Amino acid sequence: MIKRCATHLGRIVSPSNIVSFTGFKPHATCMPAVPLPKYLKNPFFGLGPLRTFIHKALTYCSVMLLCACTSFENHSPFDKQPSYQLGYQADSRLSAYLNHHPQDRENLTAFFPLDKGHDALLARLALIEAADKTLDLQYYIFRNDETGQLLTWRLFEAAQRGVRVRILLDDMQKRNDEGLARLSAHPNIQIRLFNPHQYRTARTLAMASDFSRLNRRMHNKSLTADSVVAIVGGRNIGNEYFSVNSPVEFGDFDLMLYGNSVEQTAEQFDLYWNSLHAVPIEWLTDNPIPVTEEELQAWLKETQLEQKFTQGRYDFTQLQLYQQFTDKSLVWYWGKGQVWYDLPDKVDTQEQQLADNLTSLLRTVKDSLVLISPYFVPTERGTQALVEAAQRGVEITIVTNSLASNDVFAVHGWYAKYRQDLVEAGIQLWETKASARIDSKWSFTGSSRSSLHAKVLLIDHRLLFAGSMNWDPRSALLNTEMAAVIEHPDYVQSSEAKLPMGLETNAYQVRMKNGEVAWFDHQSQVWFDSEPEATVWRKIGAWFAGILPIEEQL
Repeated sequence: MIKRCATHLGRIVSPSNIVSFTGFKPHATCMPAVPLPKYLKNPFFGLGPLRTFIHKALTYCSVMLLCACTSFENHSPFDKQPSYQLGYQADSRLSAYLNHHPQDRENLTAFFPLDKGHDALLARLALIEAADKTLDLQYYIFRNDETGQLLTWRLFEAAQRGVRVRILLDDMQKRNDEGLARLSAHPNIQIRLFNPHQYRTARTLAMASDFSRLNRRMHNKSLTADSVVAIVGGRNIGNEYFSVNSPVEFGDFDLMLYGNSVEQTAEQFDLYWNSLHAVPIEWLTDNPIPVTEEELQAWLKETQLEQKFTQGRYDFTQLQLYQQFTDKSLVWYWGKGQVWYDLPDKVDTQEQQLADNLTSLLRTVKDSLVLISPYFVPTERGTQALVEAAQRGVEITIVTNSLASNDVFAVHGWYAKYRQDLVEAGIQLWETKASARIDSKWSFTGSSRSSLHAKVLLIDHRLLFAGSMNWDPRSALLNTEMAAVIEHPDYVQSSEAKLPMGLETNAYQVRMKNGEVAWFDHQSQVWFDSEPEATVWRKIGAWFAGILPIEEQL
């Protein structure tokens, strides 16, 4: 049993072993205190007048930072009240809904793939509305747009009926602290920010003064209801992830889980929630006042959520998944499964539990590997490993964004360095089209650009790996990540069989032509000798990013 120093009280927990199919076990780890931002030191001693000028400038910046300081620094992490999952709620509506399955939920994992945005939103809403005791949400991004507001409303309603709601958000995204604190003032809602900026109104200066800490983020994504059902995967909370009107529409992938992997998902949430890095939102604001019923009704009138989501515009009842929920015809896939995750102290120690697990697993690949990653920066070492695997007979297919579809062109600038080596090794390399059309019933105006956001591996025709982890240095070394790993040959092989048609329609195949990298569009039978659909400025930007020494940050 793996023991971890899981909370600031030093409570030693013994969660279910997070052991890979290859037998790899993470090391026991303790989480040190969150380091406070380091004040800028004067490195210019001996430079005379220049030193004096710079000293005054830095002093001014420090004063500005102090003026922006919140009550965060006046609290000790030991002041925080710990809380934990309540365990599988056997008397809950969700348990009653699912208990007709004859399979062994304590030793097996059931999963349902959520590959359509509207289905992914419906599934989250269904879990929130069905929860009786607890809801735990953990996200990197939680936008204040239509879908974010809808989920917030439903979470508030759940709290009103007595459900304990815990929301853990990464603090990279700038949010309305006061609004979150007022929501958290509800007796059944708690909100914490992971690895927060101490200086709330001077975030750029805070980032510059404490870059090594604030550069490391919680990228995990999970929602757990009553410790019975969970959703994990690549989606954050925002319109672009759920096929609701947005300039960019992400093609993404989640898994809805039931069985033993849900307990592991809940355990990892507790580790993060009770870690020294998770700070209550009320520590960052002054005396939050709970939201009143009058304010709630005024907000609902202003946002028109009732009209948008319950009176026809986004009609859930027309979705096949809604009918499957209603008549209990949802087909679950059952197999041996686990949830792998980094420990929260990765932001301090740089230990890489998930990346190490995955590396151990990939060393065992014998026949085939399908790698889908929106941000793909294999590095020299990773490229060499992929090339060597291809040379020993492993069939490898890699799917990533094209320059035109990538929302972070700097990533593309570094990925492009490794394309030729991969293609020349016989690896099938595909880049998704920005013009691809994602299946959506709700994008009435149509998105202007599609972008791949799913993070999936299909291994040896039997293993499915899906979660938050990209194939890049940032996911491996800097951010915390999580993923579900499930053995189900039938599902994996069915997915592999559908892949070629989807790629030929929605992606360009990268090939060598006359000794140069080129792109072939199977749909139009047209060759491109430069990045298709990408503007000149995007090409210049990617090229420039590729010459900067930033690979480890991508």
